[in-house]
Amino acid sequence: MSCASAASFTAGGMTFTGRIARLAILLCVAASSAATAADPASLDALRINQLQYIGTHNSYHIRVPGKSKREVPEWNYNYAPLDVQLDRGVRSFELDLHYKDGEFEVFHVPLLDEGTTCRKLSNALATVRKWSDTHPRHMPISFLFELKKEGPGLDRRIRQADAEGLDRLDQVLCEGFPPERRITPDNVRGEADTLREAVTSKGWPTVGDSRGKVMFILHDDGAKRDLYTREHPSLRGRAMFVRSDDKRDDAAVLILDNPRSESINRMAKLGYFIRTRADADLRGNLAERQARRDAAFAGGANILSTDFPSGEAQADTGYVVEFADAAQARVNPVSGPATLAGQTVGP
Repeated sequence: MSCASAASFTAGGMTFTGRIARLAILLCVAASSAATAADPASLDALRINQLQYIGTHNSYHIRVPGKSKREVPEWNYNYAPLDVQLDRGVRSFELDLHYKDGEFEVFHVPLLDEGTTCRKLSNALATVRKWSDTHPRHMPISFLFELKKEGPGLDRRIRQADAEGLDRLDQVLCEGFPPERRITPDNVRGEADTLREAVTSKGWPTVGDSRGKVMFILHDDGAKRDLYTREHPSLRGRAMFVRSDDKRDDAAVLILDNPRSESINRMAKLGYFIRTRADADLRGNLAERQARRDAAFAGGANILSTDFPSGEAQADTGYVVEFADAAQARVNPVSGPATLAGQTVGP
């Protein structure tokens, strides 16, 4: 039976009109409402990939004192400390790592652009851990780690992270947050054979189960990823997810920097956790920047990375990437339920 007509309906070869037809319409409306009620009743019942989060690019960076704006304009920016960014609603960080003297340090380019709010990775984790301890109901916080390649060529004390170094990185991350405070590949995979099967079938953990937790992502799709995943099929036993693609067994997190890519919408519907760039090098006029940002909001990616989060608007244009009231997250317009469209999670 169709609800399309309020004047009549047909059943069993007989046509009914008037009050009976109107009764049928009411029954159809009730049935439709029951179907809608099957959607999650609250934000805590959603999966974490059904939300969107604001992230920052080179989240640690501060301008090197004395450097001319004309010398390297791309380095002429400052970020607030990580805990201040968290206060402002940011829920994803990108940290560049250099393996130096057996430790992982956080900065951009050795000797040339080393300004940072958190010199050591362990310090960055401790800052976020302290903030997390005092905000136990926060949305999950993600970290993207990029192991920079140019370090050894500029500073002899820096070396490329080998297999032992990657194991050491996992150790530092696990020391920073205990198991019950981390979302790991093993958690997400569960009893599934692969991560790809898990995220495209049973899905990610719920928001309620993920509050107060962090997740780590290796932002590399080359040699470092191959080394990290070797002998760890589908990331078994590893602390980090990796930058993957939908052909790999470890597919869970995708990095698709172009917010206009049609792949974002398609992969979001399949259940992948996606990071995109709401802005990148800010070429073009303000209207073009805003158009790119709006495409990122609408496309379905989960992490919307920016150089201009809440509290850090671009000085000369006022350009900023934030949710209403600097909210922690909002319902994803592609992977989230339509019944909660536009709903945000408070600061």
